Amino acid sequence: MLQVTSLEQLKAIKQAEIVNLGAFEDGTELIAEVKKPNLVDLMMHNKIPNSLMSVAMKVFNGKTKETADRVDSGDIKSFKEMFGLMETLAESCLVNPTYSQIKELGIDLTQDQLMTILIYTQGGVKALENFRKQQTNNENNQPSTEVQ
Repeated sequence: MLQVTSLEQLKAIKQAEIVNLGAFEDGTELIAEVKKPNLVDLMMHNKIPNSLMSVAMKVFNGKTKETADRVDSGDIKSFKEMFGLMETLAESCLVNPTYSQIKELGIDLTQDQLMTILIYTQGGVKALENFRKQQTNNENNQPSTEVQ
């Protein structure tokens, strides 16, 4: 027999996760508390500007790679749209520190950090496991071609 989910159970649902979003240029790692935003909710509440709606719909429909390929091909409009969307997702995703706190310090997230947030929003922590492989060093302490 089905039981109604209690309010205590609902409160216990983990709302945020702590994730390594990668390093800044100086090597400082950004470890942040993040939550997975609801893209439909962002769209419905006009938190995604109309100019970014088409790229948001592609990402929402699982066409992130197709959109990223257009950016890689040098399509300036796609590049601006994709990074606009990634900033919007960073604003919605970052809990601690918040995106605005980072910006107030005069710090910009790196492309890799923004891409990590985008991938997180699409697949959660599991998606990041495959995205971020660690490069190993050989016996001469030089980067090797192997990843772990």
